[in-house]
Amino acid sequence: MPIAIGAVPGLDLNYLVFSGKVTRPEALAFPARIDPDRPDVGRRWVTVFESGADLSDLDADCLLAVKERLLPVVVRIGAAKGPTRSVLVSNSKYNDHLMDCWRTMVSADPEYPSDPETAASVREACARHGLAASEITRVESFLEHRLGIRPAGET
Repeated sequence: MPIAIGAVPGLDLNYLVFSGKVTRPEALAFPARIDPDRPDVGRRWVTVFESGADLSDLDADCLLAVKERLLPVVVRIGAAKGPTRSVLVSNSKYNDHLMDCWRTMVSADPEYPSDPETAASVREACARHGLAASEITRVESFLEHRLGIRPAGET
């Protein structure tokens, strides 16, 4: 599946990973796959755009529709668990314009309760979430070995 969603076991950290060709229907469907009532769905998120992620099917209208579908999810997480914090990771120049568009849309919207940051690597994103060095290593290992992908921004 080109959009992986989950939690890193033993850490209060969720991930959203885009890899391969991401179609418009897949992008529109992923918010429904996040259940804020699950105990492993938390406030801290790392969104990774794997170096081979192809988001060319996603345009501004699609991003607006994703934002509309994601809003109630983020609101419910915030109400139950506190404000969410998301860090976006990508080193693909092909996807940077979509990340910029997303950040502009959500940061300019006072109704949207999350203003994602960007980071150059998973390591940096995890550090911003306050994870210790050993925890960061666990996240990197999990993403690489358990999901079978090497996240963008990692050398």
